[in-house]
Amino acid sequence: MSGRLKPGVRATPTPFRFLRALLGRDRPVYIHWAVTTKCNLRCRMCEIWKREAKDELGLDQIEELAAILAEVGCVQVSLGGGEPALREDLPEIVEILMARGLKTRVLTNGVAMTPSLTDRLLARGLGEVSFSLDSLNRERQERIDGVPGTFDKRLKNLVYLAEKLPRRNSLPILNTVVTPDNVGELSGIADMAADIGFYVSFIPIHLPPADESGHRFFGQAPDWRFGKHSEKDLRDVFAHLVEKKRRGAPIVNSTSFLERSVDYLVNGRASWRCRAGELFHSISPQGKVAPCHAFEGVWEIDFRDLPGLIGSPSFLKDVRQRVENCEGCFRPCWAEISFMMLEARALREMVKVQAKARFGGRKVDAAALWRRVDLVVSE
Repeated sequence: MSGRLKPGVRATPTPFRFLRALLGRDRPVYIHWAVTTKCNLRCRMCEIWKREAKDELGLDQIEELAAILAEVGCVQVSLGGGEPALREDLPEIVEILMARGLKTRVLTNGVAMTPSLTDRLLARGLGEVSFSLDSLNRERQERIDGVPGTFDKRLKNLVYLAEKLPRRNSLPILNTVVTPDNVGELSGIADMAADIGFYVSFIPIHLPPADESGHRFFGQAPDWRFGKHSEKDLRDVFAHLVEKKRRGAPIVNSTSFLERSVDYLVNGRASWRCRAGELFHSISPQGKVAPCHAFEGVWEIDFRDLPGLIGSPSFLKDVRQRVENCEGCFRPCWAEISFMMLEARALREMVKVQAKARFGGRKVDAAALWRRVDLVVSE
């Protein structure tokens, strides 16, 4: 089975895939695929960089995977890691997925997203990139990264990407993990995103419970734990972000997500209907499919088995029982899919974002970005 389309064969357009998924709500509209565990950073809120690098799917296997994802009705695939920019064949991976009509997004920390790699990716038609930026302050950002010398590289790569991306039909996003260290910067980061035609996504920091010594994914940063004493200030910050979004700021998070983020940051719990294993899946570098990150290495299937399981009553029953017993999280990549597919307000907000990205055009003012950064760095 080949992932490359034969001459004369057309991939199903994305809107039709999405409409089918929205009406049926019985297939994985979204896939997060970690193409590698390799990473060039040592972020404190993450454990993935500590893992041993293992075999990764080759291009022939990826062509097979792309064909299967298209067959089961997937709409979007986000390529993460580790750091996907460390794969030399990332542009070829993007090309294979997009040939199958799959909306493809690269999730990068930005440090290895060099101009040459950006050019190669854009030449394959990539228009969706999520670029990590947690602070406009050099010292703070490099403390988060756990590696010195990353700030200037990241910002230069970001400006190059912003200037090279198509003005229309592209949806670039800044990913900002919310911690006590940067909570005062969130509004400024949203303003900076507007300078370069990006949206921003705010991600509540995920930490293991206070009585847990380790976790498969969450980093050890006890000084970044919010508590009840932070609740009032956090509610003020997120209420401001909700209002900022209402007034047109480029914040991609749904209002539902922003409103419930404080509960997760303060209590470690957020009330939302998780549809892991139904509306979204996680895929490991080796091609193992799990309902989400929490089940990696615990309950997985080979990607080739997906067509026979998607929509199967026995599979859905098993997934739902396992998800009910999950420790829970509030990652945007998962929660936002559930909100979008199950709540009319969140769906309207995302349709508005997509329409603006496709038809509204992007304006880039790199000089404004550098002025904003210089002001923060000099503080």
